Amino acid sequence: MSQSATKSAQLLLQKADIDKLPSLPHALLQLLDICHDESPSFSELATVLRQDPGLYARICSVYHRDYGVLAQKDKARSPGSQPGSQIEFQLKQLGINTIKSIAVTAAVQQFFSPNNPERTEFLKQHWQHSTYCAVVAQSIAKYCDYNDPDEAYSTGLLHDIGQLAMDTAYPEKYISIFAQLDGDDYFHNLEQDTFDTTHQRVGAELLKKHGVNSFIYDAVLYHHEPAARIRDAHPLVKIINLANSLISDLDNNTENQQIFDDAKELLGLDKNLLLEILQDAKARIKHSERTLEIIMPTADMSTDTGNQLIASDEYKHLQLAEQVRNIALLDGLHQQLSRNRSNNENQQALLAVISQQIGILFGVDNNILFLYDAADDRVHAVAAQNQPSQLTDISIPLRSGRSLVSDSLLNKQAKHSFERELDQLSIVDRQLLSFTEQEGIICLPMMMNNVAVGALVMGVGGEQREALWKQLPLLMRFVNEVAHTITANSASAKPSVQKNQMQQMEQKIHEVLHEVRNPLSIMNNYLGILSYKLEKDKPAQEDVQTIKAEIERISLILKRLTETESTTDATSPVDINAIIADLTHVFQTSLFASKNIQISLDLDERIESLNSNTNALKQIYTNLVKNAVEALPANGQLMVYTQDNVNVDGKEHIEVSVADDGPGIDSKTLSGLFSPVETTKGGDHAGLGLTIVKKLVNELNGSISCRSSDKGTSFHILLPK
Repeated sequence: MSQSATKSAQLLLQKADIDKLPSLPHALLQLLDICHDESPSFSELATVLRQDPGLYARICSVYHRDYGVLAQKDKARSPGSQPGSQIEFQLKQLGINTIKSIAVTAAVQQFFSPNNPERTEFLKQHWQHSTYCAVVAQSIAKYCDYNDPDEAYSTGLLHDIGQLAMDTAYPEKYISIFAQLDGDDYFHNLEQDTFDTTHQRVGAELLKKHGVNSFIYDAVLYHHEPAARIRDAHPLVKIINLANSLISDLDNNTENQQIFDDAKELLGLDKNLLLEILQDAKARIKHSERTLEIIMPTADMSTDTGNQLIASDEYKHLQLAEQVRNIALLDGLHQQLSRNRSNNENQQALLAVISQQIGILFGVDNNILFLYDAADDRVHAVAAQNQPSQLTDISIPLRSGRSLVSDSLLNKQAKHSFERELDQLSIVDRQLLSFTEQEGIICLPMMMNNVAVGALVMGVGGEQREALWKQLPLLMRFVNEVAHTITANSASAKPSVQKNQMQQMEQKIHEVLHEVRNPLSIMNNYLGILSYKLEKDKPAQEDVQTIKAEIERISLILKRLTETESTTDATSPVDINAIIADLTHVFQTSLFASKNIQISLDLDERIESLNSNTNALKQIYTNLVKNAVEALPANGQLMVYTQDNVNVDGKEHIEVSVADDGPGIDSKTLSGLFSPVETTKGGDHAGLGLTIVKKLVNELNGSISCRSSDKGTSFHILLPK
């Protein structure tokens, strides 16, 4: 049954990987709010992420992908052993942009996921049980002198992650099973009968797939085992098992003496200590509920209170929908401003774009832009093309009480004129009010890294002000985006032609990255939808997963454009034959089809896993094959082979060779083959691609050589074992 359950779990995970797991809207909203702060706090981010299993799993997965570590302390770089220090360290390594991307993706997916009271209740109960187990496991670990209480916490948080995966794969079916929860044994039998596997098996396989160590895998897999079967197991297995038993017992409002007896035998902990741990954990969970604004159902809850709870949860979903809408709107603004910045437009043109976007997003037509000048510590009005030039004569010192404009910047808060009588406003504020021809004005401060950039004045009516004030977070994010654009424009306008060109090039790279990532993200999402539609088509599912992996690899290659350090430092066990076979399958219907190129593979099955960098190997193979295809005529032949146990200077290597029967490379080109010269478009294999290949091979401590004649060309790569 174990092998069958494992296979069923692995098949289920083809539809429900970590990047599809749901999260509570309550946690997502807090995470998005922190991410959109001008200076996000990694400590606050860690606090939220440590309270949501789905979000925490996503962070760990990305960290493992980029740094080769998942839920395991990196002792060489980790900053001490304070609670939560490891996740905070990981977040700093990933950077705020990556965290924002994860948060936005999770929010969009949650927005498009099924939403009903039953599913929200399931997610809340899962959240409560998982967080409770994490806190208890961490406390038990400390009393047992376990060397990594943080690991115990994260494992406790993820111990039921399989439930989220099963819910994602079969949302309606799994929740109906979950609703019948009546004791662990009964529930597991229902899971086994319905899905031919259990959530603990699915959770263990999911985490194993993303690189957890075997002890975490075992702790998740065996957290429902009887105590007698884990007496001699690793301490983490016993800690998670005991924590889950204690929480499950408490959930059922019972006090099973057998659990306390087991705790004494397994870890030497007495009942009174465990009761104290549970009491403390309960208080911490209640605090988390208040912080995240989560209302949990109770057995004695009245019908009216239950309806209020449902309404409260529905409001959270509406708030999340609003956030998703705002994200989409601001992304459009960002692209528009980026194009304006890249065209090096002047301030008038920039104001025209800003005014246009304000009109589209907020329905406000009368706006005045003020820019801060540090030299005289004043803000100066900028006149748009359709505004009188005399407007530029308005200049306001940054002094308290001189204007709503200056007060908004000094206090770093939005201000409006509706809270004062007309005669209480300064003369300059009355002039601004008169200029907009509206009932009042709203002044929004524009800051960049807590430094004044300027202010935006919007002319609005009374009812419009009330509506806009409810959207104040969106308004502030809007002006922050504008502040970033103005700051970038100012920086690029400074002297030094070379520096200016470099800045423009860097900006262009960032813009290209942004523009490319959008279609890549859309492609990835559509592949997810396609995967659902092709549920029963296993070969098609495999193709979809291969394409998704290649999209992810493209994203990583793009990421390298903004990094100064090599990305081939991170290594892991790699099946090089599998990489070649998978990519060749993709090339059959892409690269090879147009010229009817025939390829033959001769892969040495003796080759075991090689400790190398997967993405670097994929990029090397792709470049070599692409160059060969460009050089070959129609109906050309490609031969690819791998060879184990190649001895070079007494050291064992693996050889990878790509050969073709094309026209060959002339001697002049061959002499400078791996230098960045211009390609001859199919007459040979030269070009930037081979320069990249050479660089990647060197970073993998390997070597590459080329042989060529009029009968064809072959490239030979040696990688040390």
